[in-house]
Amino acid sequence: MRPAASRKRAYELARGAAARRQALVPRVAAPQIATVMTSDSGRVFWAQIALGLGGVIQILGMPIIVGALHDHWGYSDAYAGYITSIDLAGLCVGAITTSAWANRVNWRRYTAGAVVLGVVFNTLCLWFHALAPLCVLRFGAGLASGAIYSSSLALLCYGTDTARGFSVLIFAQVVANAIVLAAFPAIDARWGPAGLFVSIAIVLAATLATVPALDARRPEMPSVERTRITGGVILPAFCLAAVAFVYIAIGSYWAYAERMGIAFGIGADTVHHLLTASVLLSSLGCVVAFRVSRTMGQSRPLLAALAIFSLTLLAHSVSPHAAMYVITLLVLQVAWNFIDIFQLGTLAFVDPSGRGAALVPAAQGIALAIGPAAGALALTFGQGYSAVLVLSGSAATLAALCYGVVHVSCERAAVAAPR
Repeated sequence: MRPAASRKRAYELARGAAARRQALVPRVAAPQIATVMTSDSGRVFWAQIALGLGGVIQILGMPIIVGALHDHWGYSDAYAGYITSIDLAGLCVGAITTSAWANRVNWRRYTAGAVVLGVVFNTLCLWFHALAPLCVLRFGAGLASGAIYSSSLALLCYGTDTARGFSVLIFAQVVANAIVLAAFPAIDARWGPAGLFVSIAIVLAATLATVPALDARRPEMPSVERTRITGGVILPAFCLAAVAFVYIAIGSYWAYAERMGIAFGIGADTVHHLLTASVLLSSLGCVVAFRVSRTMGQSRPLLAALAIFSLTLLAHSVSPHAAMYVITLLVLQVAWNFIDIFQLGTLAFVDPSGRGAALVPAAQGIALAIGPAAGALALTFGQGYSAVLVLSGSAATLAALCYGVVHVSCERAAVAAPR
């Protein structure tokens, strides 16, 4: 039998190990949240949300912009698509630049400069309609947009309650998406692409008013325990690979969602109504993610959501029927934002510097370019749309495996970390 002092020491070590395992996904108690909300950091938080909205406006409006370039400025569908691709390439460069400078940048100056560049490049599109100058301007506008959006993600990583921050941001983006899809067609009908680019510039100019509320420099790391458990680039790299796999799954499925529904025996009008209704459900994922994070942390809900998502896609591949199509569509829309929120929260935990989260727009953009192309290959060489569903389900499974590695690594590091 151990002496009392030894038993006490063993108990303290065991309790410390359990506490460090819980630190894998830090939970913020209600009184702490109230403190955060009542301090002047509230202004900082909403400034970060404003940046996250201003940075994605032109991305949300891309479908309307492509049509406007074709209808009003005489570009073919192919060339309008090329211009959009250049816009996305600029976004990726902006995200990479932000990630590289995240640890030493003055955030007020950096975001103000990016916003001003976005206003200038979008406004100049009024007078330069030829292909070469327009491509240059759209690349610059995309670069500014990527820098603004990735800055928002990086800054939200410094918060005490990342699940709340990312839930609010993505919910706000869902609302903004609905507003853009409602307003941009009317603007296009009246003023064409010039009206759309000016509208983006106006939104960015309004965003500029929130920049002074930002902290100039990165604050101290939010958790000493997190810096003990995590470190290096391996776990953030796994998280970014998982983000890419998730968006390959989403991109390959979403590109053919309409055609699948029709192929599975649903009328075209019904498919359109289903797609519209399913988008409305995406906001539900934000609410559910916020509530779940309060009781279960982040890691296990993320793994569970990815497992459900991948299994649903794979089940649909062996049961290509209308009922299963509706179920898959509903699961996708609820899981999409839910997974996004927990992906960002996990990155904020394994890389509190924000550099990893700043690369998320780049990973998403590259994966969304790969997804439809991979789906086309699967459709060409596979067995119809079932092959596309297998591809999507496999990509989601790979994402779950990546996060499984992250979860196990963090849990082991938490147990092994010195008290």
